[in-house]
Amino acid sequence: MATTQTANGKAAGRTSSGLLADIRSRIRAGKFAPGEYLPTVRELERAHEISRKTVNAVLKNLEAEGLVAAEPRRGYRVLARAADPDQGCPLAYVADLRESPEQWRPFHQELLSAFQGAAARRSWTLLGVGSQGRDHETVMHQLTAARTCGLIIDSVDEEIMGAIRSAGLPAVAVDAWEHNLPIDVVAQDSYQGGVVAAAHLAAKGHQRIAWFGPTAWSTHSRARLAGTLAGLLEHGRGIDTGLIVSAPRDDSARQARELLSRADRPTGIVSLYLENAAQLVRTARELGLRLGRDLDLVGWCTEEQYTRDWLPLFGGEPPAPCAVWSPRLMAELAVDRLEARRKNPHLAPVRISVPVELRTK
Repeated sequence: MATTQTANGKAAGRTSSGLLADIRSRIRAGKFAPGEYLPTVRELERAHEISRKTVNAVLKNLEAEGLVAAEPRRGYRVLARAADPDQGCPLAYVADLRESPEQWRPFHQELLSAFQGAAARRSWTLLGVGSQGRDHETVMHQLTAARTCGLIIDSVDEEIMGAIRSAGLPAVAVDAWEHNLPIDVVAQDSYQGGVVAAAHLAAKGHQRIAWFGPTAWSTHSRARLAGTLAGLLEHGRGIDTGLIVSAPRDDSARQARELLSRADRPTGIVSLYLENAAQLVRTARELGLRLGRDLDLVGWCTEEQYTRDWLPLFGGEPPAPCAVWSPRLMAELAVDRLEARRKNPHLAPVRISVPVELRTK
């Protein structure tokens, strides 16, 4: 290869291919992790004793390959595409739960299993990472040390979300999310779940319909209640404010008994959280009320929970209707969106809803 001498005597061109191969291999090996900045042009110029023009050419080549991106006045940041799931770099499911997935509740273990399955169907791997009680620096160190190539976030922790954005890692929010987060979201269609629950009770002729469950605890609770109210309004019905029961977890048994013991108790109840609905089933049985005769109820759960947790509540008798959604479909949609965002980081954030169906038998 021909060389030329610059004014300061450095060889321009002779080592450009070597520098390009060196930086590329270090990125591929995780020595420069996604979100990190490469050494500055001046540092590379001095360390490799080549001209600034040659360094800039190498960096432009890396940018053209999609491994780095130039950021004004900051340098070149390593992109998430540099960590390739086809080369063993894992996705990660990050939830606001205990550090070890073995300590997670069955619902979140079900979600983790669904995401692992979606990754495995693409011959990729996926880590489960709990962030509860851990500072965001520790969590991010775990993610970067594992050479994580994309994140599925089940958390609304602002520090974690901010750290992820700063690292430039592609991410999709699932299950837990808020409207003000500038991130892709794949979530169960809570609003539509409320609509179909209300329509079912209205079709059965119920006039005194209650809501039993969280009302403002999360985006899901607000959307489910809003869908219920809209669905009832569509059928010429409503809910008296006295029949909207927030039912906090530590007081749901007392509130269920109080609601079902009223002289003017409701004949239909929308309870779109599994624990709250299960409590109503148990309390109705204790009070001698028969579901389907004295009271109609609509619950909420995942496909797996329907078989594992919902049906056994009824001891072989016909179960109450339940709004059911699929974590497996959520996982497929989320990983699809994450793959698209890895290829094009500048995609506008979208919200994708996982359909909810009313299962009546």
